[in-house]
Amino acid sequence: MEIDNKKRIGLVTDEMGDLPEELVKENEISVVNFKIDYGELSEFPGNIYQKIREGEKKGLNSLVKTSQPSINDFLKAFKEKLEKFENVLCLAFTSNVSGAYNSAMQAIKFLPAEQQSRVYVLDTLQGSSSEGLITLRAAQMIKDSKLKFEEIIENLKKNLNNFKLVATYDNPKWLEASGRLPRFIPFALNQANTRNIKAVLTLKEGRLAFVSFKKTLNGLAQTVFEEFEKQTASIRKSGNKIRIAITHADNSTEAQKLETLIKNSQDNLELVYTNLICFTIGGHVGPGTLLLGWEQ
Repeated sequence: MEIDNKKRIGLVTDEMGDLPEELVKENEISVVNFKIDYGELSEFPGNIYQKIREGEKKGLNSLVKTSQPSINDFLKAFKEKLEKFENVLCLAFTSNVSGAYNSAMQAIKFLPAEQQSRVYVLDTLQGSSSEGLITLRAAQMIKDSKLKFEEIIENLKKNLNNFKLVATYDNPKWLEASGRLPRFIPFALNQANTRNIKAVLTLKEGRLAFVSFKKTLNGLAQTVFEEFEKQTASIRKSGNKIRIAITHADNSTEAQKLETLIKNSQDNLELVYTNLICFTIGGHVGPGTLLLGWEQ
């Protein structure tokens, strides 16, 4: 197939963007999966959240082990996309938390020399719904604009700071079990949890960071929405539209409450999608986690 007969730009991302299947298909996005070792949880039926809950009943507090996609996983996706598209843009989960970005970069080196310049990997410095919104913004730019491949990349890089997220959890013990936090942090989170206080988390410069500690007597949705309102006060006052995506770890009740808060707001908010947090992230944060990402 000659390049002239190909579509302009194809999209690849990793599963950490938590995009609904219908949006993946609509925008012809290739999704590269992470690897999961369920360990002791493999004996239980259902998805990761059901497995964790069943394991908890049996006295197991261990969670899954995960690893980034291999170089070959990304290489396969790039080769398939290059058969149909002139160029390929890959949106990767933050490199400060995962090695996915590095795997994708290494994969480019195994392409034929003449194809390597046709693939670009962007470190989004985001994850879950905020990464998903970046991917959808890239898809919209490809559809709507006549910008060149390089111009789309530069535009996305320049506007990465416009994508944010806030999240909180149902029970801090799953964060502790994940082993991803400094040793003293889980103790503080557990002590706060006994007083119905939970940490609100974000990604700051691509790294997990604490934003605040809040009472959660009115539920996780209210807690997350209040933090969102605080961070976006000036944007909402200006009247600019804010595009939102909700992801959750098998917590449809609080996700629906959050949807209602967004829809009942008098501000110019657009809910783009609601979806489950992928099992790779969910296996570390545990059931119940609620996350709100937005583009401002």
